[in-house]
Amino acid sequence: MSDMMAQTTQDRKRARIPSATLDALDNDTLIRCASFLDVDGLVQLGRTSASFGIPQAGQRRSLVNEAAHQRFLHGATDEEKGCLLKYDDESDVGLYRALELSRQPLCFDELAGNDFSTQEHPAVITCKGRGNPFISTAMSRQIMRGGRHFVEFTIDSDVQTTHNVHLGVIRPVSLTKDIDVVADWKRSVNPMLISSSYRSAISEKLRSQRNARWGDSNIHCCAYYCGTGYRSWTDWNSPSYDWRGTEGLGDRGAIGLLLDLGDGILSVFKNGRRLGVVKDGLEGEYCWFVVVYSACTISISKGQAPH
Repeated sequence: MSDMMAQTTQDRKRARIPSATLDALDNDTLIRCASFLDVDGLVQLGRTSASFGIPQAGQRRSLVNEAAHQRFLHGATDEEKGCLLKYDDESDVGLYRALELSRQPLCFDELAGNDFSTQEHPAVITCKGRGNPFISTAMSRQIMRGGRHFVEFTIDSDVQTTHNVHLGVIRPVSLTKDIDVVADWKRSVNPMLISSSYRSAISEKLRSQRNARWGDSNIHCCAYYCGTGYRSWTDWNSPSYDWRGTEGLGDRGAIGLLLDLGDGILSVFKNGRRLGVVKDGLEGEYCWFVVVYSACTISISKGQAPH
């Protein structure tokens, strides 16, 4: 019993040592120590320690937010800073998380529909091509909020055919939140077609996900159609189909899309050759997406934005 009591006393003393040690360190040293943590570590530190997670007297930021601020300030490139302007309601830890996420490879994070084969690689999807009503949509969950972003979609197929594929940008919505693929979408998951007069219930659910980060633009979904080169866009109220610079992809190749949120435009490139501006007036947050209903394999990857 005496040995157990002695051990308990020693454990209590050891538990008090970190607190006493931290109290002896100045804020600059604490921030430097915290800066070695990744974003999840900073979040956990802020939650478990009030001295790190809550701004103290005379501090503009909490210690974890200051550590995240310093890492973003000195670690992000000028291009990354231009793409990640801080929101008024966003913490420095949140902004640093956005930076880490933006550096990850693009992949198709959400598959909505029943015509995709089992996904063997996160950046590649294969469509069985059963056609209407088996139309499926795949989205990347990396959110673009500012600056210039270039993506390349490579499309390949075992057969020579004109592909029924839309490639473009969409608001960071969920296509399946309280929306059933069979009952609501009728197995035809195509956000380009939704309007107040066509599947109005889905239209309302998509538009209800709007928030202040979408900005004032009503362009919620905009895409280039590989079959004919037509451009289409929608506010999920009334779709629009038009674009004079039409040129389809053909049976295979690469389509590049450049989203420039500084100028508010989406441009398209076919096998490295610029076709033109698909749409202007874009503002706020977007993600990359594809709609596909022909047999093919599509890969997504980041590229250097053309100048």
